[in-house]
Amino acid sequence: MTASGSLLSRLRADREAALLADFPFAFDTLIDTITHVEPVRLASGAPLEPIAKDHGGGTYFLCGEGDGEDRPVLFADSEGSAGVIGTDLREALLLLIGLPCSGEALHRERNGLVMDEQALEALRDEEDEDYIEATEIEDLPGMRAEILDRLGLAPLPPLTWLLERARAAVALDPGHMLLNEEGNAYRQG
Repeated sequence: MTASGSLLSRLRADREAALLADFPFAFDTLIDTITHVEPVRLASGAPLEPIAKDHGGGTYFLCGEGDGEDRPVLFADSEGSAGVIGTDLREALLLLIGLPCSGEALHRERNGLVMDEQALEALRDEEDEDYIEATEIEDLPGMRAEILDRLGLAPLPPLTWLLERARAAVALDPGHMLLNEEGNAYRQG
């Protein structure tokens, strides 16, 4: 939680922050009713609270008991894959905004590549370039800095710290198996 309120409260109160979270960072809290493409539940029976959508029909959920933002954040896409993307909402947003390529970085690590600060910056810059070209955004780094500031998350921590937080989130996956209403498990990862 930030010093002056929850991150979700800030997104509700600051329309510009909510618009930036939605585009270009695909964390849409502007929808009136947030639902997933199908009814889902955690295998553990713990509660799921839908908090945002992405542009492809996926849903972000806070997982577990409580009403705070210090619960793990799970992302479920519309194609049957799901995984924990942050140990809490703050870390999930930092990863979505600051290191959206964390999944690729973890994949490269598993294949033996060293993902130090320089390698992470190069990977993010490469993915940013592709995104900028596809969406014709003029200032993605500026938008990143603005949303971090508006949400009270600035300055962005080192990318190696963010990658460590991505590892911590992935480690929570086994305890957060998502099932559809027929009891079929979503693919994790």
